[in-house]
Amino acid sequence: MSEFRPPKRGYLSVSVKHLRFVNEILTASISIENEDVEMIYLKVTQDHLLISCSMDTDEFYLSRYAYFFLSKYLWFYHEKSFEDYYYPDFFDADNGTSKYLKIASNSKGLTIKLKEPFRNLFKPSVSLPIIPLKNEARRNIFLEPQLSDSLENDTPVIAYCILDPLNLHERYNEEKELTLLIPFTATLNNDKRNFKSLLTYLNSKTISDDLELNSEQLNLNDICEEMWENSFYFQMKNHKDENYSRTFSERKKLQFDLWKSALPQLVYERFMCYQWIYGLRYIKGKPTKKDICFCQVASDIPQLKFLLIDKGEYYFLDLKFMVNGKLSNFAPIFNMFFFAAAEKKPMKFYLLGSIADAEVVSYFSKISFRLPVLKKHYDTHLEPFVQQIVQTYGLKKR
Repeated sequence: MSEFRPPKRGYLSVSVKHLRFVNEILTASISIENEDVEMIYLKVTQDHLLISCSMDTDEFYLSRYAYFFLSKYLWFYHEKSFEDYYYPDFFDADNGTSKYLKIASNSKGLTIKLKEPFRNLFKPSVSLPIIPLKNEARRNIFLEPQLSDSLENDTPVIAYCILDPLNLHERYNEEKELTLLIPFTATLNNDKRNFKSLLTYLNSKTISDDLELNSEQLNLNDICEEMWENSFYFQMKNHKDENYSRTFSERKKLQFDLWKSALPQLVYERFMCYQWIYGLRYIKGKPTKKDICFCQVASDIPQLKFLLIDKGEYYFLDLKFMVNGKLSNFAPIFNMFFFAAAEKKPMKFYLLGSIADAEVVSYFSKISFRLPVLKKHYDTHLEPFVQQIVQTYGLKKR
């Protein structure tokens, strides 16, 4: 603790400049009003924030220079991450440099980034997904296809669109949306394969009796409606109704169960589309051609496969998946919850075997399906996680 505080009235001029970052230590200069410039030294460890300065600060006392440096860093936040300066064991102790970091100095201070091959390099204490000891995968359920070739060009047909919400701006899980399905109507071109025009999104209020649907499609539309009612957007609009008050965990379980119910019919649907969205509030009226693309949903259950690749001073822990004995890389820019897609066929979607699989894929999708780790961190921090992977999914070493 420190007894120093910013003045309640007036303005105190505090100038801070980050000078260098060597051997995990950030060196910065600080000037308070017209006083002499002093130096601040900061090191972030797994458990502590270490700070010192060229005046006064010792293990029992925080000087006013150190205090005002931290106050300037926090600005008006009550808390702020020091992740930008946490790189344990990333430096060569002999010369103070790092082969993993790109450190640039400019008029604004320092820019510290991991070099491209190491941009997701593992740091001790980071959160890792929970690997279940027992992973109960779903089973395939097959239905007889109910397709008709007698499609008139001017007769509306039903299509199904997978909506992939982008949740990058959402901070809290409870506010995040999950992948869902929505039907819409369209008319066809002469080839009866492509859309001539898109008509409207469908729900219980907009669906027409003139639309000829088989029993499986009627059931599928009910599932779509349940997925919509399970969304955070719908819950917010109906927050007074206790029937729609669910936690994110409850919504995930229900949504995955709904996808399992929908899958047997989706495999046979003639018109399947994909659309990424910024929020469900924009899903009104009708879709536009520029926003959707045709896709395919497969019935195969993908099996997650982990590879540990020895690169000398570090490892790569890679995640891939296997379908029908064929090993595939995940599509590089892919974060659609509940599903897997291969790099070579990014518009062919496989529903994952379990929610646990979905959580693992979601984590690795944020790091391009590759976790680099220094060997010294592997032995002391990552090995228990890898042992859980071995028990549940298996591990191949290269």
